[in-house]
Amino acid sequence: MNRQTLLILSSLTLISCTNPTPHIVVNSDSSEVGQPALHAVHNNRLRELMGRMNGLMQERFLTEPELDAEHRKYAKQIFNTAQNLSQTIDVISATLPSLKLSAAEQTTFIALVTQLREQTQVLQAQTKQNHLGVISHTLEQIDATCTSCHALFRKQ
Repeated sequence: MNRQTLLILSSLTLISCTNPTPHIVVNSDSSEVGQPALHAVHNNRLRELMGRMNGLMQERFLTEPELDAEHRKYAKQIFNTAQNLSQTIDVISATLPSLKLSAAEQTTFIALVTQLREQTQVLQAQTKQNHLGVISHTLEQIDATCTSCHALFRKQ
């Protein structure tokens, strides 16, 4: 081989063994990230999810009193929502005469309203007593009751 060919081949070999130069990554709204990046955040939903994930990661580093304060805050929000649901149940009950249901349908409607009222009271008690571990099960029961009632009595 001649010297020139050997020089070109060795240069190409060296270039192919090095890391490529990083590129500026552009996100979906065509603004530059400003520094080399492995990926770009492409939409607001992904940004929101990443923010939540960061919040969860930071939660792991909260002190016990800070965690207790967060749990109390969420328990209070759930309790307030349960109180609003109780008021809504009163409104639902008041609509019974205007629904023009048969006797059997009225019995079913009243049973579902009663069940929902009891589940809401259980939810309120759970939040007052900070039994946060069982709240998700109660919420699933409430959801099932609402879904049953809607399937039976809401017009399609």
